[in-house]
Amino acid sequence: MKPGKQNSVTELLQRKRGEQFRHQQNLLKSRSHISSSSPFIRNKPTLPVSLAFLSLDDETLYNTSSKTSPTGYDPTERQSECSGPVPPRSWIQAQLTKQDVYLTVAWRAEALSLLYSQLDVRITEDKILPLSVLCLLPLIAGCTISELRNDVLPFIPQHLRKQAVRYTAVQKPLSGSRLWLLYEEDGHSDGELFVMGPHVTIRDDYFIRLNQGDGNELVSELQDSERKDLGRGSHEECKENGGGEGEETDDWEADDSSSKLLTTFAAVSTKLSLSTILTLPPTITHLALVHLSAPIAMHRVPQTCPLLVFLDLSFNEWLGSPTIETEKSLARVDWSRWSQLQTLGWRHYPMPDTLRVSINRGRWDDITIIQ
Repeated sequence: MKPGKQNSVTELLQRKRGEQFRHQQNLLKSRSHISSSSPFIRNKPTLPVSLAFLSLDDETLYNTSSKTSPTGYDPTERQSECSGPVPPRSWIQAQLTKQDVYLTVAWRAEALSLLYSQLDVRITEDKILPLSVLCLLPLIAGCTISELRNDVLPFIPQHLRKQAVRYTAVQKPLSGSRLWLLYEEDGHSDGELFVMGPHVTIRDDYFIRLNQGDGNELVSELQDSERKDLGRGSHEECKENGGGEGEETDDWEADDSSSKLLTTFAAVSTKLSLSTILTLPPTITHLALVHLSAPIAMHRVPQTCPLLVFLDLSFNEWLGSPTIETEKSLARVDWSRWSQLQTLGWRHYPMPDTLRVSINRGRWDDITIIQ
């Protein structure tokens, strides 16, 4: 920068500071000069240091309901430690509404913390993911649906899909089309099914179709056995011709293509219909129904999922202030059917003492209730 331009900029800044000072003196109706006790610090940057530590309460800077002078300056108000106007609105973090809180990463991590602790899953914001998952996530998010179905997922094993779903469930839930595409092969990913709302919902007949898929799997297994028989015949023919060895290696060296049963189901910030509750697979051992948008028939769950070891009913408003129908449904729950239940999550809302007594009635060891 040339010396002339630098001097002109300095003169402009001094002129602006002088105009600002005279304007404030006129508002204060004061003729005193600048004193050493001035609240402005002239030997420091003019950008307010407090901008780096803004809180949600900083919206009070723009509170128009308070009585101020027509110029927007209140002489009785304590002046800032730094000179200059208040920061623009774009620099201030907007206040989160009650519904926006449920869309944050921190809340989703809190919602799934009990389930992940039971599954021995460690997913935090600073966690370094495995290289395989780091490579898989951009493919899932960046490819089109057709490319994902035809070119990517056929080569992704179920255990990697499970890790990807576990991570995205907290950090950034997948869209419905991509999530259900990951579940398309077996109806779940390696025995786990996560439905993270509110933008993703589960079909009312989803588990009905999943149960009907067992027959198709049986047919495919029969077809595979027929192919193996044909393969053995060809191997025997090759052996008779002297051109084949080790025909038995295909039996024990081949990868196990059988799918696991669904054992973990988590529904967060979504809605479950009665048909979905009635058709839950009985193989589920870990069930998380967190922040559901509508009440469910709780007395039906012990009949459909009798093998539960872990149950999480946290953050459900309909349990905090239950209706008459919800109270009747809770009273009809047969807690004795859950003989293997060890942990019950009931966070954010208090549990009635009568319900606590009925939960542990007739048990040698009380259920661990986390509130």
